[in-house]
Amino acid sequence: MNKQNATHYHIVLDKSGSMQTHYKETLEGLNEKLLSIKAIQGRNADQPIYVSLTLFSDTPELVFENLPAAELPVLTEKDYVLDGMTGLLDAIGTVINRMKYALGRDLKEKNGTVMIVIFTDGGENASRMFKFSEISSTIKNLEASGNWNFAFIGADIDAWGAASQLNMQQSRVYSSAKADIKETMHYAASTLEEALVQKREGKIWKGFNK
Repeated sequence: MNKQNATHYHIVLDKSGSMQTHYKETLEGLNEKLLSIKAIQGRNADQPIYVSLTLFSDTPELVFENLPAAELPVLTEKDYVLDGMTGLLDAIGTVINRMKYALGRDLKEKNGTVMIVIFTDGGENASRMFKFSEISSTIKNLEASGNWNFAFIGADIDAWGAASQLNMQQSRVYSSAKADIKETMHYAASTLEEALVQKREGKIWKGFNK
């Protein structure tokens, strides 16, 4: 494996109670997204993809971590259980810290890139460990390093209003209707392939095409 070409793709998905209105579509969309990532890996064999999934409500829940794309599972209703409120900051902060711990040396040596994609249908209302100022500063510094990328997808909310508090680049923020969550999941998967193509050309991911 060429470590320098590896992409570590972390999905951070809201599982708060408000997702109930489109629960089935979200779970189906997530599974279709994982299948799409497998297909993307097949078309880009020179760039290994490792996928992680964190679900969050009041607290973050790591479902799987750094799985090769070819080994991604099919998730069931037992894996995606809704409860609680929206601890967005705690989810992002916990994911960043885990990835720093697991990949710290490689990332400092520019071996591989990270792409963290956040899906939520609500604003922050439950975090206890992290504050906006801390997360926004961390995101800004990590993106400046050139091998960390963050994307924010908001469903039925003011996505840019929420993401701007986190220091997200506007080109990496996408607004979706919750009713369109399956299509949005497909689109998010396609942006991963765009990022791989751009990385192959020595470029940084440009963000969503709007």
